[in-house]
Amino acid sequence: MADYKSAHRGADRTQEDVFPVINGYLGEIVEHRSNGNMTAAEQSKASSSMFPKNTLEQLPPEIAHITEGYLPLSQLVIRLVQETFNGMTEVINQMSEMQMPQTNGSILVNPSQGNVQKKVRLLEFAQDRKARFIKILVLSQWSRRAESISKVIDLKAWLDVQRGLYDGACSWIGELKRIMALERMPNPDLKTALEALSLGKAPGLPDLGYMPPKQVPPQHLLKALRGINTQLTIRLRLHETIPQFLKDYSIFDGRVTFRVPDEFEVDLSIADENASSQLYFIDFRFAFSPTPAEIPQGRLRDDLEARANILLGHGGLRGCYHFLHDFVLSHKLNTFRQQLHHMVQGRWSEHLKVEAVHRSLVIHYWITRPGAKSWIEVGIRRRKIKRSSWLHEDEDEPHIGIRWFRAGKEVTDVPLTINLGHLSIEALMKQIISSHTNAIFKETRTRLREVHLYSKKTLRLRHTRSSVETTASSLSVQLTISQSCTVIQEPVSGRLVLLPPSSLYSRTERDLNILVAPEKTASACIANLRSAVTCEEVERALRCYGWTVFSSIQLNQDKAKHLFGHDTLGVGFFRQKSWDSQWLLTFTTSLEGDSWWIVKLDNRSSIGDPTAIPGPSIQVAFKVPTAADGIMSRELGEISYPEVSRIERAAAGMISQYTDSGQLALRRIPYRLIKTCASTVSPALPALYVRLPKPQGQPVSRSDDFATMPPTSQVVRLSFIGIDESDFYANHLVVVQTSCVTLRSRLLESMDGEFVACHPTSGAFVFRFKNPVGRSAIPGLLDGLAKVQRLIRYVTAVQALNVHKFSLRHVEFTYSTGPQDLRAKITFENDGPPRISFDNGNPHLRIQDQLTVLLGRQDGLRHVILLLSVTLPLMRAFANVETLHADDEMSILSRSVEWYQLRYNHPSARFNVRLRRRREICMWFVEEASSADGEQPDTRAHEQFHNMIDEKGEGWNGLSPGIVATVDGVETLLQKIDGLFQHLPVTEPAPAANVQDHKAQKRKQEDDDVVVLD
Repeated sequence: MADYKSAHRGADRTQEDVFPVINGYLGEIVEHRSNGNMTAAEQSKASSSMFPKNTLEQLPPEIAHITEGYLPLSQLVIRLVQETFNGMTEVINQMSEMQMPQTNGSILVNPSQGNVQKKVRLLEFAQDRKARFIKILVLSQWSRRAESISKVIDLKAWLDVQRGLYDGACSWIGELKRIMALERMPNPDLKTALEALSLGKAPGLPDLGYMPPKQVPPQHLLKALRGINTQLTIRLRLHETIPQFLKDYSIFDGRVTFRVPDEFEVDLSIADENASSQLYFIDFRFAFSPTPAEIPQGRLRDDLEARANILLGHGGLRGCYHFLHDFVLSHKLNTFRQQLHHMVQGRWSEHLKVEAVHRSLVIHYWITRPGAKSWIEVGIRRRKIKRSSWLHEDEDEPHIGIRWFRAGKEVTDVPLTINLGHLSIEALMKQIISSHTNAIFKETRTRLREVHLYSKKTLRLRHTRSSVETTASSLSVQLTISQSCTVIQEPVSGRLVLLPPSSLYSRTERDLNILVAPEKTASACIANLRSAVTCEEVERALRCYGWTVFSSIQLNQDKAKHLFGHDTLGVGFFRQKSWDSQWLLTFTTSLEGDSWWIVKLDNRSSIGDPTAIPGPSIQVAFKVPTAADGIMSRELGEISYPEVSRIERAAAGMISQYTDSGQLALRRIPYRLIKTCASTVSPALPALYVRLPKPQGQPVSRSDDFATMPPTSQVVRLSFIGIDESDFYANHLVVVQTSCVTLRSRLLESMDGEFVACHPTSGAFVFRFKNPVGRSAIPGLLDGLAKVQRLIRYVTAVQALNVHKFSLRHVEFTYSTGPQDLRAKITFENDGPPRISFDNGNPHLRIQDQLTVLLGRQDGLRHVILLLSVTLPLMRAFANVETLHADDEMSILSRSVEWYQLRYNHPSARFNVRLRRRREICMWFVEEASSADGEQPDTRAHEQFHNMIDEKGEGWNGLSPGIVATVDGVETLLQKIDGLFQHLPVTEPAPAANVQDHKAQKRKQEDDDVVVLD
């Protein structure tokens, strides 16, 4: 036992001593024997103390740590658990489907076959899961030493790499030794070389004894060549059967040269005069380009000559021709292959694919385009050749053939030509690609010709064809009157390009290049492009003309086709700033023509801000009639402002008629739409004839003048006459018939035609008004009728006066003639009572406000007209009196239109002038007024006025306690009263101490004199 332990320890020492040094690091293998009596902590401590720092626990950087292919154990456990759960669920479902007979005993002792199968199935599943979990247990135990095993794996991988490098070095050295053996040169024979160089001969070299050839004289040589030419001529004409492909030949210099066009030239000759001897090969040249001028000396030429001589001996000229013809065809294919190789390495690199199949070349072009592939097959084909002689049958003649497959289908109706004299595979591809491009453009043009715009030649289509250059083939499409595009195809990649380049064209170009079958679907892309270009052009024009574009309104294709037609491609929404928020002008475009529509949005989705449209729903849509079909009748170029104005007028008229009809239907007022010839809107819109109901109870208008309207027709014509350029409101014209001839003539004499007019013979009373587009004109109609009735009533009231002019807004008349004509103007406010105004210098300016208040009351116009005549002499008297005094000497206070007060300051006096009635006669009563603050009037003025009470004058008479004057006599009376104060001396002003008290009392007195008017 002791010897065994010592030997074992010796072996350990030997193993430690012989461990290799790896890149400067010494690895030590330490065998650690664990003691069963040691605890885990002690074993860990002992293990850490036995291994130094630079051991296998820290591998050198030369040894790479391998991490690829490792999976975490947790993932394996999770997958096993999930698989177990899924399997258990499946087993339970299977057991539930097994049928078991009903037993009265316990289920555990049920001996039926179904119960046994269930138990067996469950036990098999449990046994299988147990085996798998045992494997996981074993793996988990191994994983506790995963770190050490990972290091061993890294070391093993590094050792394998080092072993591979060692084996590679040994193999390289052996191969180098084998190659160098062939490069060994024999030792030089310096003696023989020295003799040959110095003496010109060497005794050691053998002498074969050849005799030099004799010199042939030129005459003999020429005679021999002529004889050979004669023999060749006789033989070819009498003894040889020349194939038809070798009929072109010539004899000179002792040889016959056969020429095959675009293939080769071969020189043959004879060796003796025997006609049965064969012809011999002399020379060969290619008769096409690009090829070398002649075949250089070498193996190819030697093999060609040997093979040709063999065939001339066995098959004669026919065999030689077939051989050389086949050789030339193979060489042409090889030339095509070389050219394709250079093309693939050049600009065709990513768009060309070449395959060699037997004796053919398959060239796939446009390989990056989607859809079915297209290719060209160039190879050797055979065809039947009909001989001219009856002695020979038809035979197959090989030739260079071409087959073209476009989108996976062979094309047989397009003739393809190839120049076999000058080989150019690129020219052939350009020819075929040009034909492919022309086919796409032709089909696209045919499909576009089927629609209205291009079939009627409203828009132009032009297909330019070229059979050589693809870029010369193009399809020019006129999108609008002002814009056109040209479609070309890039020959290398097959990419369709739109010219001129633009951002809008780039999107269509991208769509064209992803089409699977562009010849069938390119027309749809061009139609969409035309739609986008037309909508963009219309939007740009309408923006310039002040319209708002609603680009955020999106309609799905089905909704747009349902509203505007199944062929609708593009839709644009616009609105004028004066339009109601529920109405939009819509432009639609399609290949059948462009159209304008008006649409009404749902009340819940009306829009006011163009940037905040959640997606409104369209309630109704109506097509706006145009002067002609087509693209908005734009014969002169881009859409112009007159055309937009015409469309706006037509759309506004349709909107107005729709809203007016709805309003009349809501009010249950009968109406009819009747076309008239007097329409000012193009195209003509029908007029709306409304039958007004007879007033019953409450009037239909907000004014109470409707019930007092003079006899008129109950049918009123409401017509749309255009758009106001200032505010873009809709102008409406209303025609109502009146039967009062006297009033009619009176209206015609002094009518202001700006807002109202009257026909001289028919008596049609016409007025116009405007309102925002989209709002009903019926309230304006009723309001306008009320204004007309009010105007008629006012004109009727002032018809006794001199009426100068009138309209729905004002009435101007003269109520006094004389040295100075006095005029009054009554203005009708939209939302307020009428106002009366006078010119500067008119004496009634003093009571203008009081007259305006009185004019707004019931029956106020009659009172105002009466007061104008009653107060005129008084107002003139007031004006004359004021001109005779300074501002601080006297003042006139107008308490109302029937009560005035004259105040004199120096001397102090006050007089009230009031209008009184006596026996239906208006008279003015003047009396002395008492002071409100107890101020005593001047005694002299008081005495003078009391003296006048006892007197009587022209148009006035004293009547205690005052004086009564007629309407005309009040002017004379006030002049006489004013004359009293002109002859009285002026009293001294109050002392300075009492000035402030006097001013305060005066202000208080003036405040007491203010009367609040209703």
